[in-house]
This record gives sequence, structure tokens and C-alpha cells, in this order.
Amino acid sequence: MKSLGIDLGGTSAKLGVVEDGIILASASVATRADSDYEGIVHDLTEAAKKLVAGHRIRKIGIGSPGLVDSVTGKVCFSNNIRWSDAPLRDDIGRNLGVPALIANDAKCAALGEALYGVGKGYKRVAMLTLGTGVGGCFVVDGRLESGSVHADASGIFGHMTLHPDGRPCNCGRKGCLEAYCSATAIAKRAQLALGEDTTAKDVFDAARANHPKAREIVDEFADDLGTALVSLANILRPECFVIGGGVSASADLFLPAVNETLRREVYGENYAPVKAFAAQLGNSAGIIGAASLR
Repeated sequence: MKSLGIDLGGTSAKLGVVEDGIILASASVATRADSDYEGIVHDLTEAAKKLVAGHRIRKIGIGSPGLVDSVTGKVCFSNNIRWSDAPLRDDIGRNLGVPALIANDAKCAALGEALYGVGKGYKRVAMLTLGTGVGGCFVVDGRLESGSVHADASGIFGHMTLHPDGRPCNCGRKGCLEAYCSATAIAKRAQLALGEDTTAKDVFDAARANHPKAREIVDEFADDLGTALVSLANILRPECFVIGGGVSASADLFLPAVNETLRREVYGENYAPVKAFAAQLGNSAGIIGAASLR
């Protein structure tokens, strides 16, 4: 069965015709900061109509940033695109004449990886996306938890407290995981240490070349991520963690240390081991996961 997957972001939306986890055709459309809700819905609709021409689409799946109510189909709040109570699911479904479903974009990426990526074959999969922020989701038996706003608001891994009274976080609190393990946080840490503009990728590239300060930053990041995953493992007990987002491209530099921390510190690890893997699907995960919503 062919489905249309829409992965909505703050600067662009990616669309794909998906069948059995394979993207058959794709397109993208800008989601400009100065566009209002109606303008973005119009642009998405027009791009989708062109993309699905010649394909028989049975279902639409939408991944949106922010707090999403999968029951009412509304984007309750999105900091990236400044929406509030936007009826995106129903508007897109009505415009295209196809039933639609909706979930948070990080949850869609996790679902894609659980069903068709590195998490395939595992019943309990937790994913963390390490990019501008830290997103998260827990997938059980190939399904997302749903049924209420409380369920849709779950998996906010980035705002678990890692270091009480630690670094300020954009959410207004201190010590959140996002303030330590996002790509943004890694770049800020490097800028303070090195006194120059740099990105997380620059830090990992320098660490790969054995730059001592960069190596120290990566080691501290690996310690923090490992500590967070141990706590999540002891609460949720996934069979595996999937690490996605831009940081995952350098997973070889930190996952060995993270997995050693999991092996050493997870409660009862010998009986129910937990391992961390780098995501496989890259930018396709959100489209595939959205198309797989049910």
C-alpha cells in the first residue's frame, strides 16, 4: 500500500511516496518563517498533488515539530513555526481527499528507524535525535503510544535533568540533557573552550584528527550521553537505543564509550542488555515513519 509521508521542518518540508519503507518519489517545499499557516498548507498541498500524480495513495502521514495531538490532529504548539492549535491533519487530508494521520516529527523518525532502520527486529526501541535540540521517542511493537495529549507529550528526553542546577537550557530550566548533548550545546562548549566560531561537526572532525581539546569535549559529551541513556534504560528498558540527528554521523567517535557505560551501569544488564546504534535512514527516517503511522 502506498502512502504519502510529510516531514515538516522549520525551514522546509520533505514529502515522499512510500511503499513498504521505500521512498518511490520525493519532493521538498520551503516553510518560510514569514509564511502564515494557510500559506504553508497551500504550498504543501500543491507539492503533494504534483508528487502523488500517477500513484494511488491510500493514506497520508504527517510529522510536525512541537506538541501534536494525534487524536484531534492539531499541532497544539510549535516553537519552530509558531503555530498554536493548527488543524493540520484535517486540512491536509481534506485538501488531498485522503485520510491523514499526524504525530511529532521526532516520533515519526523513531518509528521509521524502528520499522525499517537499525531498530528493525527489536520490539522495544528508544531513539534520541541529537541536532539543534534533543528529541526522543519510545516505540513498542512498531507502534507509537497515542490516545491523548499526555501520550503525545511523552518522550521529551531532551529535557530530562542531567546535571541539577547545570547549564541554562532554552526551555528556561537548568541542567537539561539538551544543554549538554545537542549539536548546539557541543558547538557552544567548543566556542567557550577555543574562543572561535565552530560547529559540532568541526569539533568531531578535530577530535578525529586528535586535537586534544576537541577530544576532551567529545569524551565529556560521550560521558553525559551515556549517563542519560543509563537512566532511560533503567526506566524504559528498550532493547536498543537509536542515535539520530546530525551528531550521529560521528557515532564512531563516541558510541563505543556510550556502549561501555551501558554495559557497566545498566541494572541487570547481563539479563536484559541494552545497546546503542547510529541511525541508518538519515533524512529519510521522518518521511518513512510518517508514512507508517497507523
